[in-house]
Order: sequence, then C-alpha cells, then structure tokens
Amino acid sequence: MAMKIMTTVCGLYTILILSGCSIAMALNGNKEPDFEHIKIGATKEEIDFEFNQPGIVKDLGDGRSEVTYKYEMGNSPNPGRAGVNGYVDLYTLGLAEPILTLIELFQGDDVETGIVYGPDMRVLEIHGYTPPLPSAELKAAQEEQERHVRKRPTPKTDTSTGMVGPSQPQNATAP
Repeated sequence: MAMKIMTTVCGLYTILILSGCSIAMALNGNKEPDFEHIKIGATKEEIDFEFNQPGIVKDLGDGRSEVTYKYEMGNSPNPGRAGVNGYVDLYTLGLAEPILTLIELFQGDDVETGIVYGPDMRVLEIHGYTPPLPSAELKAAQEEQERHVRKRPTPKTDTSTGMVGPSQPQNATAP
C-alpha cells in the first residue's frame, strides 16, 4: 500500500515539475540572423551583429580571411507556440507535457555559413546556408497586406512661414 502511494506521489511530482517546460522552451531560443543584411559588401561588424557572435577565423592569404558562423535556425523565441503549448497543457491536464517537451527539445537545425572577407573587412563571398526565396503566394500576401496598412500623412511645410503643419493665420493674436 505504501508503495502505491509513493509511486503515485512521485508520478504527480514528476508531472508537476515537467509542467511548463515546453512553454519555457518555446519562449527561449536563439534569434535567427536577418539575411537581408548579410550581403556582399557588408562590413564584418554588421555580419557579426546579425549572427550574434564572432565566428571562427581562417586566414586565406592576400589579406583575405574566411569566417565560419555556426547558428541555429528554426528555434527562435515564439510566444505563439508557447501559448499553444500552454493551451494543450490545460486541455490535457498536463498529460501532453512530456510529448510537447520532446517536440521543443528537437526544434531547430544547426547550420553554418562561411563568409570570405577582403583586406578591408568587407564581404566578398558567402558560402553555406542561404534562406529560400519567398514563394509567389507569400509575395502576393505581403503586397496585399501592404495595401491595407494605414499610412500616416506626412506633415507639409508652409513656404510663407516655414512652419511644419497647419499654418497660423497672419492676423491671429496671442492670448
């Protein structure tokens, strides 16, 4: 009888401890580099900032060097994924937590990119991972979304007074 009680208590304790791990794992992760800024002609400082780390440097001679950056893709912090994990935890009373934790554990892929810098520390070549080009559907959706974004009007400058915004009448008196 004592063994059954102890097993039940340990099982409940384990479920309690594991509860929320998938949520925490989904909220933490590694920021992915922004490949719009990683292009030929960019400086080494810009590239180091995008990869969030310096890389492993290999001298190629003639003032050129190759830097290899290792990073993780597909495991950036995601509050939406954490919310779904929390909802599933509540719905299943925590029984899905071990499965969700395993899914979060295997999230992301390790990738590396090699960048060749010239003597002026500007990018000459990029080797390795490059993000896929956006699909036609994604481009169409982005264009449609841009059409519906509310644009803020730009203030106009009154050439007679040099004021920005609506001009005051010339005969207005101050209080």
